[in-house]
Amino acid sequence: MKLRCLMLGIWLSLAMVPVLKAQQPEALQPVAEAARQVLLSLGMEEIRVVQTDSVCTVAYEDHVFRGTYRGLAVVIRALRDLPETEQAATYELVTLEEGIPHLLLTLPRQESALEVSYDTDDAMRRLRGSKQENRMAGRIDVVLYPELFLQNSWLDKLYGVAVYFSPAVEMNLWKGAVLTGQVILPLYTNMTDDKKYIRPGVITLRQEFRLPGGFLGQFTAGNFTGNRMGVDAALRYQPANGRWLVGANAGLTGSSTCYGGEWVVSKWKRVTGSVWGRYNEPRYGLEIDLAAIRLVYGDMGGRLDIRRHFGEITVGVYGMVTDGEMNGGFRFALPVPGTKRPKRRAVRFCLPEYFGYEYRARHGYAYGEKLQGYSYEVRPDRNDSRGYDAPGFVKREVLQFLLYKSFIN
Repeated sequence: MKLRCLMLGIWLSLAMVPVLKAQQPEALQPVAEAARQVLLSLGMEEIRVVQTDSVCTVAYEDHVFRGTYRGLAVVIRALRDLPETEQAATYELVTLEEGIPHLLLTLPRQESALEVSYDTDDAMRRLRGSKQENRMAGRIDVVLYPELFLQNSWLDKLYGVAVYFSPAVEMNLWKGAVLTGQVILPLYTNMTDDKKYIRPGVITLRQEFRLPGGFLGQFTAGNFTGNRMGVDAALRYQPANGRWLVGANAGLTGSSTCYGGEWVVSKWKRVTGSVWGRYNEPRYGLEIDLAAIRLVYGDMGGRLDIRRHFGEITVGVYGMVTDGEMNGGFRFALPVPGTKRPKRRAVRFCLPEYFGYEYRARHGYAYGEKLQGYSYEVRPDRNDSRGYDAPGFVKREVLQFLLYKSFIN
């Protein structure tokens, strides 16, 4: 009897071994583990890696390298410099922004055959359930923004000038959520309005999200630029190739001004909105936007923006007509020196990636008295270069970057 019980116990123990193995987390395969180590060494965040057959799928967020394509090119070069036994035949690289998937780069053995797409749905399904490493929740960036304001609306001076130093604290909360707090410190101004006072800048809670099928959305509440406070929502649809995009946004705001040391906020009763379409031409880096708009004080009309991207430098012109009045100007965005920022710890001090500026031809006199042309932005780093990730543009710039690196090496 004892022998029979002993044999039964041994048989049950052996039968439980496969079950226990199945319950244990499976170690990463050599190719996936090598990719994981590469991303950690480069300072990438929100890292997820899975390997299926000859394909290694990776997702990560880049807060180290400037722009939308430089970090991609650095990751590609690091992966293809691994020993042959630690490389995948094909990599799928999903880049994230605030934890939300934005781009998919498919990298075969032949780098020149890589493809870039907005369609990340299948790749993210393959990553479902995989472990995330180097989480960014709770990490803080203190970004030191320089700002410049020019206005030509007076007869007694050539230009009104205001120069600011506007540091902002930006904290990642959960997936898609960012808390921003900014203060505007005047350094020089020859103007006599609120621009000579210390005042709050962008103070917001922003939540971004992605829906299946290429829809991206954003909801923001708080204090915006342009002396506005309220709520703003945006939604856009982007097909896989990114040639054509459409979107819409709507806002409900009130005034938010600081004058004479007093912060005055009005009721939120001004409705703004736009419906827009965009065409991206990858060969020449052209970006063309056409929008129907309703601005802060109720003037409605249309706006046309034409921009050209020379790598990380963007220049453009725009024109708009609202309530029968015309206005326009030019825009540019320049990279701030330093292509690589320190890896993030708990708190990091850094400069913004780009300096952006928009000049508007008409401000004062009859145009200003009618309160026309007023709008706002919901984030302090909004400019024409930051976040420009049209797939055709990113593919061209990544290939040029890889070719240049191969040449100098």
